Amino acid sequence: MKKSLLAVAAIGAFASAAQAQSSVTVYGVLDMGYYGSTAASKNTAGVETKTTSSSFRSGQESTSRLGFKGNEDLGGGSSAFFTVEMALRPDSASLTGNAKTGGAVAAYDSQTSGSAVDNRQSFVGLKKNGVGSFSLGRQYTLGYEMQSAMSATQNVIMPGNVLYAVGGTANSGGDSDISQNVRASNALIARTETIAGFRGNAMYAMSNSNKTNTGAVGTGTMNWSGWGLSADYTWQKLVIGATYQSFKTQYANGVAASAEAFNAGLTPNQTATIAAGTTAAFPATMLSDKQTQVLGTYDFGILKAFAGWQGRKVQDDYSATTAAATQVNRNAQAIGVRSYITPTIEAWGTVGNGKYKATVASTYANFTGWQVGSNYYLSKRTNLYAIYGSQTTTSNNVNGAASNAAYSVGVRHTF
Repeated sequence: MKKSLLAVAAIGAFASAAQAQSSVTVYGVLDMGYYGSTAASKNTAGVETKTTSSSFRSGQESTSRLGFKGNEDLGGGSSAFFTVEMALRPDSASLTGNAKTGGAVAAYDSQTSGSAVDNRQSFVGLKKNGVGSFSLGRQYTLGYEMQSAMSATQNVIMPGNVLYAVGGTANSGGDSDISQNVRASNALIARTETIAGFRGNAMYAMSNSNKTNTGAVGTGTMNWSGWGLSADYTWQKLVIGATYQSFKTQYANGVAASAEAFNAGLTPNQTATIAAGTTAAFPATMLSDKQTQVLGTYDFGILKAFAGWQGRKVQDDYSATTAAATQVNRNAQAIGVRSYITPTIEAWGTVGNGKYKATVASTYANFTGWQVGSNYYLSKRTNLYAIYGSQTTTSNNVNGAASNAAYSVGVRHTF
């Protein structure tokens, strides 16, 4: 009897120790508010178009999401970790996600219901104290990760933040906004520990989806891959960092010119060449997409100051119908500040400008943007917010000039 009791006690102690060494956390964000915007454009002929809109919508300060993350102590300074995170749609009949096409998330209809899960992140990895870690799965790219940590706006999804220009297309390997790729699927990321203020990261991602039928449009080799490096240095209150990312998308026989094809991997300069919904075929192509940024922040105590520069070059390395090395270049720079005015009131502001330049027809566009916002914290997890942003673009193409201004007031709760 005593032996049985001792065995039960030992098993219980072992189970308690195992449970204490591992943990799973449920976390999330719910963000809802009122959104109003005014967009105006004037073409080179002087014809002006103006659009106003207003709605209750989600995710103006932070994208609503639900996530699970865990950590297990493996002993000897080693541990295993994971993250699974999906988007939430409190402004839609769909709880999360949308119908998937080519690995991208299509635009969702607020009247539809039922859809695939929107996979924001899902990865697993191992860590060794004093050395570093590696993780595998769908993850934030190194560029977006650093941008989020060293931005005055913390990547608020509103006009005026030229270093986080949303509205780009997605590709077969991950999300791509106008400024840079946000996430990468099938990605391996290795990280070092901080040594004498320095820290480095490396990323390699690949889709590697090959089709054997090479005799029809939309088949043949359709690969996507990418790699990236980042490093940052912290000295007292100063932090500086730099990232470089390079992605390639390959279509051996081209793809049909449809909305599905765009979601499967065409970038902004490609989508401008053919109209969605037509039956034409985009030619065989090999796109290279290079993204560079340098960021810095300094904590003055009463406020934090931010500065950054980004460069992106999308180049057609090979196309069956257009000249090789057709390029679209985007450069942007911005400065900003963020500060707690009182223990419960936080404010930020940013201003920046930049330029697009394309070798096709020698088109260019200059843009400027600014944004201000404030948080009023009711508690550590709940805040009210008010944000205003404006952006103006002038161009030598038929679109002429355009402007977009928007404001939002809402409530955000984290858990």
